[in-house]
Amino acid sequence: MLCNAYLLEGAMSARTLHLGELAHIVGQGVGERSPRGEYPLDPDLRDEADNLMLLCADQHGEIDAQGALDVFSVERLRRLKQEHEDRIRHLTGLGPDRATTVVRLLGSVHGQAVELSRQTAADAVTAQHRYPLFLESYARHGVEIDLRQIPGEHPVPSEDSVRAAAGSRTYYEHAVRMIDDVLERRLRVGVERDAVQHVSVFGFARLPLLVYLGARLDDTVPTDVFQRHRVEESWRWPDRNGVGVRFAVNVDQDVPAGDDAVVVVNVSGRIGRHEVPEGLSAQRRYVINPVGVSTGPDILRERASLGLLEGALREFWALLEVEAKAVRRLHVLPALPMSAAVTLGRVHHFQVHPQLVIYERLAGAYVSTLEIGRSAS
Repeated sequence: MLCNAYLLEGAMSARTLHLGELAHIVGQGVGERSPRGEYPLDPDLRDEADNLMLLCADQHGEIDAQGALDVFSVERLRRLKQEHEDRIRHLTGLGPDRATTVVRLLGSVHGQAVELSRQTAADAVTAQHRYPLFLESYARHGVEIDLRQIPGEHPVPSEDSVRAAAGSRTYYEHAVRMIDDVLERRLRVGVERDAVQHVSVFGFARLPLLVYLGARLDDTVPTDVFQRHRVEESWRWPDRNGVGVRFAVNVDQDVPAGDDAVVVVNVSGRIGRHEVPEGLSAQRRYVINPVGVSTGPDILRERASLGLLEGALREFWALLEVEAKAVRRLHVLPALPMSAAVTLGRVHHFQVHPQLVIYERLAGAYVSTLEIGRSAS
């Protein structure tokens, strides 16, 4: 089925029904009653499988309509049939171990939203030789967390960063509750029942919430994180075997560590020392930078780069454990692509690592908006 409709069940009756229709690419006869029937194909071959397509009634009517015959030529229909059969052959060749449960976090950033439909996610995971598992209990949408209707999702520009931060915290309280609720009711239940063996994460939302989502995902389940690429306007990871961009962890301000420390993560952009909030100026400070390349929005062009960033983040936690064990609150100033924000959360352990205090740039200044992990009290 080219439109991916399910043709063995009625949407209204919920009964098992056979709704597919056999359509001819080259019609059985010649003339208006036989679309594309004038094409030079042996009559004995016109009822063979190579000349037939299984369609829903709407598609069948459209491709055979007189006003659309110039669009749906024999060559185009053959190409569509071949592409669809190749895709189905690929999917049915994947074993149960290649199934993945899709998690989508839908929000907006600076008032902008992107297309992140179920089909978009399905196409991206299929390109990674997996097939999306949209269980009935997940309302056939996978695990979807839609933040777009929460009050404050679209912050009003303000010159007062303190007021902007206060409004954001109220928004984050609602958003965090929604994330927790959906993960507990849908994803956690699937994990406990062994129905979820692998997870694919797609997120478009404000950075602190992406970090929170990553931190709340079950770290016992293998997980792939997807990135939206601006150039292609696609969620597919490019099919390249590059070595990826490396990242280094350095001490940017070498003072004794107390209860608090700071880490600046420069990936999609660079946060200057002058942008670190004055209240953090006396804290031990670390910085994570790319090696040999400039920061930029499309720096994570390959999955290998995201993997190398994850390695650098784990290296940072190991370094903190060795030389700054007293730290109980880690103030995080992130300049990150969205996949990297989810990854930052995934490498943080709620019970083991210090509390994360995530900062966000609001009204021209970095202010704390969300705390993640154990209480500092």
